[in-house]
Amino acid sequence: MTHDATQTMPPSRPIWARTRVRPLVLVLALAAIVLTGCSSDPKTDFPEGSISVIANADIGTGHSRILIGVVGPDGARLGSPETLLSVVVAPASRPEDTITIQPVWTWIIEDVIGLWRAELELDEAGRWLLAVVPEEGPAPAIAQFLVNEQTAAPGIGDPAPSLPTPTVSSGPIESITSDQEPDLRFYQTSLDQAIASGRQTVVVFATPAFCSSAACGPLLDITKEVATDFPDVEFIHVEVYLGINEPDFVPDGNHLAPAMGPDFWNLPSEPWVFVIDKSGLVSARFEGVMAGAELRKALG
Repeated sequence: MTHDATQTMPPSRPIWARTRVRPLVLVLALAAIVLTGCSSDPKTDFPEGSISVIANADIGTGHSRILIGVVGPDGARLGSPETLLSVVVAPASRPEDTITIQPVWTWIIEDVIGLWRAELELDEAGRWLLAVVPEEGPAPAIAQFLVNEQTAAPGIGDPAPSLPTPTVSSGPIESITSDQEPDLRFYQTSLDQAIASGRQTVVVFATPAFCSSAACGPLLDITKEVATDFPDVEFIHVEVYLGINEPDFVPDGNHLAPAMGPDFWNLPSEPWVFVIDKSGLVSARFEGVMAGAELRKALG
């Protein structure tokens, strides 16, 4: 796994998309298919030429949480909580076996930009199709995405990879997090210590200052807000990169934190939030974007 932050992101791609592609992650090939029978009312949220995109980098069979965006022909990110739509999903091998879902809007940055999330069961690996169906107006082009037999990152029920992570005892706070307003609670305990303690643990992998999407800072902030209501839970932030305050630092694969790599959490993107139960097993996982209510529910 590599994180190549030296590449630039084309302006027409959604801000949450990764700047790199690998076989086990997101397929952004988009079918040039537009659903028929829709109005061409220019006042609709989705003008002609819009496309659907899948914002996940790690989808496996079984229960999945899919993140969905719509991008206009000019590259604008479209949608809002008021946009009424449904989502239809089917495996490419069985396009007649459709699943219809009512997705939930989730802000990336409050009142600025967001996407929809949908939870569903994916019963086979391979290529899948997803159509966004607005209540009125033209539908965006259908998206294709890849479902793997297993996710790259730990899945629900998997043992949480245990390793030492930086804490305030390791050095100055500015050397272990790029968060400009760090919550010191998130840097008191190493991840291996938290897992060994038998306490419920939340770990956030994010790099607020060097994120390749707009989601790292907001996701960490949401987690900090939730943490105030769960004093008995361990909360840990793991910065994606090492050496962030060194003069020659660049956010590239040479500075990637060990926790991100294939020997441990094997994360194909950032940011992520994982909930670890008292037995050291992953009980919830949130890629990219998360509502505070989702984390609260996962913590019980």
